[in-house]
Amino acid sequence: MSQPSCPDAEMYRAVLSALPDAVVVADSAGALLFCNAAAEALLPGGIGGIGGIGGIGDHSDYQVLDQQYRPLAPSDLPLGRVLAGQCLHNKELILAVGSPPKTRWVVCSGGPWAGGALLTLRDISAAKQQEASLLQQAFYDPLTGLPNRHLFIDRLGQALARAHDEPQNIMALLVIDLERFKIINDNLGHKVGDEMLVELGARLLSQSLPEYTVARLGGDEFAILVEDLDSRASAIDLAEKIYAIVQQPFLLQQQQVYASASIGVALGPAAYQNAADWLRDADIAMYQVKARPDQGWHVFDSSLRVQQDLRVQTEIDLRQAIDRGELRLHYQPIVTISNEEICGFEALVRWQHPTRGLLLPGEFIHIAEASGLIIPLGWWVLAEACRQMQVWTEQYPAMAEFTVSVNMSSKQFSQQHIVERIQQILDETGFVANRLKIELTEGVLIDHSDSIIATLEQIKALGIKLLVDDFGTGYSSLSYLHRFPFDCLKIDRSFIENADQDFEKLEILQSVVRLAWNLGLDVVAEGVETPRHHAQLKALRCELGQGYLFSRPLAPAAVEAMMTEKTTPLSDLPAVTQPT
Repeated sequence: MSQPSCPDAEMYRAVLSALPDAVVVADSAGALLFCNAAAEALLPGGIGGIGGIGGIGDHSDYQVLDQQYRPLAPSDLPLGRVLAGQCLHNKELILAVGSPPKTRWVVCSGGPWAGGALLTLRDISAAKQQEASLLQQAFYDPLTGLPNRHLFIDRLGQALARAHDEPQNIMALLVIDLERFKIINDNLGHKVGDEMLVELGARLLSQSLPEYTVARLGGDEFAILVEDLDSRASAIDLAEKIYAIVQQPFLLQQQQVYASASIGVALGPAAYQNAADWLRDADIAMYQVKARPDQGWHVFDSSLRVQQDLRVQTEIDLRQAIDRGELRLHYQPIVTISNEEICGFEALVRWQHPTRGLLLPGEFIHIAEASGLIIPLGWWVLAEACRQMQVWTEQYPAMAEFTVSVNMSSKQFSQQHIVERIQQILDETGFVANRLKIELTEGVLIDHSDSIIATLEQIKALGIKLLVDDFGTGYSSLSYLHRFPFDCLKIDRSFIENADQDFEKLEILQSVVRLAWNLGLDVVAEGVETPRHHAQLKALRCELGQGYLFSRPLAPAAVEAMMTEKTTPLSDLPAVTQPT
């Protein structure tokens, strides 16, 4: 290789060779005049790949690519552009060196010089790898490798932008929420939970075409964007396929685990102006499924947004209701089946809304659960029930032995110092512990099965009785009765309804009562509404019952009137048909 001849040539060569950037000098014909050590290291064997004109160098070992990894045309190669009079400034290129090719990212700068060309190249491969790693962390889920929420929302925005040019296209956004994942995660461990999420991501990809975008939005929530659908029916077909594959068993650490999904579908582009609105509507449809889990999937329509707006406003109002003292308790008598005498009450919350009137739990409890407001609401109910019962105990000697049953939420049991909080309420109200009954749904036991036993034992040690509410409607009723320190079962009203006409229901009811006897538990039957219900429960020797046959839930004033008018039998109290 020829080098320029001058007295200071050795010094120039030493300086240029010491530079970290590759330096290439060529004459006007593209013939190589000089390259330093960094250039030789960057392109071992010659610099033909960067020159690319005049037959200089062996081009078979090099290929110059653009940022999309496409080969550059000869006229776009750096040396040719500089010899044509252009200047380059930090032009990013990719060099594919060797076979199989190893790619290196470089930035190229240069311009005409002394009738020829001067080029400098810097290897930025490490910086590009770091950039790619940061992009991967910023826009992709590290567990599943799927796009994350940030990237997915960007893809939604791009899809909406394209839809402005082709508004007739049908698109669909599916939001998939894995049911019972928290139970699996808590009971089998986070490693198993992670394996399940990875497997679910793979299953979703298996049902998707390459042009679909499948993402993990966070936690156990996934999403799919589908563009250019044939029809609305195609989106429903996809939702049904996804619902089916989620229900197939997951083989995790040599055991089969079952799950289900709630799938919300929002069709586009419709009138959507931004990705957030589109994703919001798919979420609304998904939560509609959670309210009706037998459905599996639901397609959004505008009426759901009205419901969502009402839900949001209800949550806002409920936050204020707790502070403003708008909550009320009604008390439904619990009677001894054999003689219909009152032995206690169940405290049931109501909301005296300033504009909507008296609201039943079905209109706000699910919102309280979802928002976390069930925690302050639940503690208010417990404190108020104990306070009211203590007041009545002092006013009416006949109520001295009456008990009160209070429901406690799963979210309350997730708090610390729950036993201390209950003891504090008893101390402040003066209500004795052995007259308090705490009712838990089976969901509380499933959500906290590993941690709740010690807590329940401590609560029972205070003298409080523990009841399983809605017995028989959960997942594992029989298995946990031996593990948890319960005193009583409350048989769900679904076992009572039509038991006088359905022999199979009657057999189940009889079996439940016998099971309770064998375990030394009391039994309370809910939903006793007809004399035949009463007669059957009496024949089965079920101890306690509550329902409209005996009494509706009563406001405190009605309870006081009943206790004052001792001659009023329960059967003479007015009945209603609204649920408790």
